[in-house]
Amino acid sequence: MSRANAIADVCIVGSGAGGGVMAAELARAGIGVVLLERGPERASEDFLHRQDELTNVLRQDFFAPGYRETLRASEREQAVPGRYSMLAQTLGGSTVHWGAWSWRFRADEMRMLSRDGPVAGANLADWPIGYAELEPFYAQAEQALGIAGRAGSNPFETPRTGAYPNPPHVYRPSSRLLEAGATKLGLHPFPLPMAINSRVFDGRAKCMNGGQCAGFGCPVNAKASPLAIHIPAARATGKAEIITGARALEISVDSEGRARGVHYRAADGATREVRARHVIVCAGSIGSATLLLGSRSARFPNGLANGSDQVGRNLMCHIFSLVNFEMREPSLGQLGPPGNVGVDDFHPSDARRGFVGGAVLGEAIDPLPIVSALKSKDYLRGQRAWGEPLSRYLERYPHYCGMIAIGEDLPVASNRVDLDPDHRDADGVALPRITHTNHPNDVALARYMEARMSEIATAGGALKTFATDYVGARTATGHIMGTCRMGSDPRNSVLDRWCRSHEVPNLWVVDGSFFPTSGGYNPTLTIFANAYRVAAHFIAEARRLNLG
Repeated sequence: MSRANAIADVCIVGSGAGGGVMAAELARAGIGVVLLERGPERASEDFLHRQDELTNVLRQDFFAPGYRETLRASEREQAVPGRYSMLAQTLGGSTVHWGAWSWRFRADEMRMLSRDGPVAGANLADWPIGYAELEPFYAQAEQALGIAGRAGSNPFETPRTGAYPNPPHVYRPSSRLLEAGATKLGLHPFPLPMAINSRVFDGRAKCMNGGQCAGFGCPVNAKASPLAIHIPAARATGKAEIITGARALEISVDSEGRARGVHYRAADGATREVRARHVIVCAGSIGSATLLLGSRSARFPNGLANGSDQVGRNLMCHIFSLVNFEMREPSLGQLGPPGNVGVDDFHPSDARRGFVGGAVLGEAIDPLPIVSALKSKDYLRGQRAWGEPLSRYLERYPHYCGMIAIGEDLPVASNRVDLDPDHRDADGVALPRITHTNHPNDVALARYMEARMSEIATAGGALKTFATDYVGARTATGHIMGTCRMGSDPRNSVLDRWCRSHEVPNLWVVDGSFFPTSGGYNPTLTIFANAYRVAAHFIAEARRLNLG
């Protein structure tokens, strides 16, 4: 949908975990919202028979066709076009194709600087909020998303109030192998919490065990997303207008330095503007930083809200380790949700291991035959990766599964997003330039977790383990955080504790950009919870000021 220039109480850019929640909550409170989404609107039936892993996963072209960034490891290098992020340009954002693992952060992860002290080459910080403030909004998000899990089964999680709204998913043979291996080693396996319905919930179907969740849309809406939950709720109020095919180009400001509105390119190619009393940017850590940096004016020559030169800095993406294993019986790793068993024993930070921070690990199913075939080089290391050895490997495909560790990567000021001066897209807009290299602490953590996962699989009876090396590989990532960090000091942060710009009082950034540190868990549940927290504050302020 597109229309002439609009006037709204609030203009929201982006419709993912942050933007979807903000739109629904503000509209329910009677606040007029115009939401701009760059991508199209898709319905669940559009995901039927869309299990093309080349397009969806390897090329990332279904949800963001033609999207590119430029990449380099350091500022000394020339950036080259490529793909760093697994973002989705579609109504509902990247939650439409997320894997749906739904963790709460630990309380100590929100005070990493106090917990671990300074680390050379890193830019650690404590969050300006604590777990206790976020906990009720975690509970609200879990209820809205229908998280399936078993409260209290993870002995290392920070105490919670209330149970999960749905029971955990049924284990498959690979789940039982990993559970047995972890238990044998004295670890504490538990059902992994997921935003995928284990039963019919809130009008959405239960999981049909199709297997292809991460990288794909759900054809029955069993997987939670703003597309299935928050966008319909916002529309039902009559207070929200959703404009798809709308690419935000620039946030304009008035003579007092306040955000005035958002210029966007509509689906018909015309450039229009939404005037608004508040602008809430929820375009993801790369998109939000790019939009702010591109919104230059005489008052903000280095980009909007960037007087401290912090916009785009402290980019984080987690450090991943993947260990595959072969079972005697079929793993059934091609069926069901993306992993049922988690182990959190390695999360508490312990510098005696040679690094700070921790990681959670979980079962990683393998429903993608082409991706599995590409792992043959790891399985056949030291052998011919063609002919008879490759044929034998492929014949055993139903017997493979894996474990993945998601580790806490450290914020580094030089890991950043800025605007590439040499590369532009088809609209003439500068491409996001990603500068990122792993801190040595990240690499040490990843190698440690590779060894632990191999031990677990072997103890459980795996015939063989083989690691896929993600460390140092420039593979696309979906866990993108930082770039507009939240903090109490405007000199080294972009946002205050409410995700409001220090410099522009009616500008908010409510997505993964706000993370001061990355934690060692999938970030999306925390993005949802924080959006509920910010929305509650915004609504209270709006009522005080008679907005809406």
